[in-house]
Amino acid sequence: MQMVMLIFRSSLRERVHEMLHRCQVHAFTEVNETVGYGETGPAEGLSFYPGTNSVILAALDDPARDRVAAAVKAWYDEHAHHPGWEKPSLRVFSWPCSQIA
Repeated sequence: MQMVMLIFRSSLRERVHEMLHRCQVHAFTEVNETVGYGETGPAEGLSFYPGTNSVILAALDDPARDRVAAAVKAWYDEHAHHPGWEKPSLRVFSWPCSQIA
């Protein structure tokens, strides 16, 4: 089992949810209005730094993790084929996990 963490601009929430649904991921925890600073700049929810991030955590088996990874890579590839588009403010990480209770 893998814990998958998606960090993305909150403005992408609907598209991220659609992607997870297509990947058959229906159980996850979402934390909205997180703040931080990354490759695409700050996400602080302030008037001079509009917008915040969201974080989704999902415990997935390996095939589901692979579907999510492939979907994110396809999203990145979509950007590469359209000059002028910016890479989506979406990052995905995974690490081993086990349920203990």
